Amino acid sequence: MGQAWQRTAPRRAVSVNWEKSVCQFRVILVGESRVGKTSLVLRLTEDKFSVNVRETIGVDYYAHMLETPPIPRVKLQVCDTAGQKEHRTMTQSYLQVMLGGLLVFDITNRHSLDYIRNWLDEASNLIDQCKYVFILVGHKSDLSAERTVSIEEAEKFAEDMGLRYIETSAKDNTNIQEVFHLLAESIAEMVKSEINGGITETRIVIFT
Repeated sequence: MGQAWQRTAPRRAVSVNWEKSVCQFRVILVGESRVGKTSLVLRLTEDKFSVNVRETIGVDYYAHMLETPPIPRVKLQVCDTAGQKEHRTMTQSYLQVMLGGLLVFDITNRHSLDYIRNWLDEASNLIDQCKYVFILVGHKSDLSAERTVSIEEAEKFAEDMGLRYIETSAKDNTNIQEVFHLLAESIAEMVKSEINGGITETRIVIFT
């Protein structure tokens, strides 16, 4: 049975058997077109890589089960969004049901980091209203010889925005499992703290 904890419900003590429950976390992938968002999630869910991944139109959904230290069983529902500029507002609208996500840029494409900066600026009002866990991801680390964004610059940007930073490559499978596990673990810590404290939340679904 699935239970959605409602933010508007009265504050009360909530008892959850974490060992026997499955938590579903909805997360979003944000980034400009061609930065490799779909390649990231395909490497996670299907352990495959192709140079000819089709461009996302609108939104695609993927699911992946994993384990985290705070909550043993987590189902990640990953929302892979289109990166075209005209879809940026649509992407922000999905935040209302998300707990966090990966903000992905291409280390060989400086403009793709600007896309993340603009997206954060435009979504700031909504982000300020709820708790989210975002991680900045510098993708295509296998092309480090062609990078136009240095590690130091990316780390400084992440620090200024209050984000963690990690570099990945779907091509050679670098840090793919790690970044999604880090995202899930960070969300799990936030979720467990809120529910144990009696705070309810529309974005959390627990199956018992």
